Amino acid sequence: MSEEQFCLKWNDFSTNVSKSFGKLRTEDYLKDVTLVGDDHTQLSAHKLVLSACSEYFNEIFTRNRQANTLLCLEGLSKQDITNVLDYMYNGEVHIFQEDLDRFLSIAQRLRLEGLLEKESETNEEQSTQ
Repeated sequence: MSEEQFCLKWNDFSTNVSKSFGKLRTEDYLKDVTLVGDDHTQLSAHKLVLSACSEYFNEIFTRNRQANTLLCLEGLSKQDITNVLDYMYNGEVHIFQEDLDRFLSIAQRLRLEGLLEKESETNEEQSTQ
């Protein structure tokens, strides 16, 4: 009896996942979390996507196992939340220069992947100065 293992790899996995996230952003199904900002606008999203892209959301959803979650994001407007969701689902967001600092501040608050200021990077920068 042979115990040889095979590795089957999906070559375009990253590309397909990226396309799927983008498609989920525009489709109105399988959404299981509602985000509400200060202006009381409700935006639906997917816990899986939010958890994959944000330590903040991952911690909340790990602790809270409710089926349909409503999260109030104090201090954020509809546009702020829309920008965050665009970044998470599409891997990019178009921001006007005057809004960039605010977006980066929100990204730090929500601990968005790809925009986190890592402690080690900060320490390296300080030691090279």
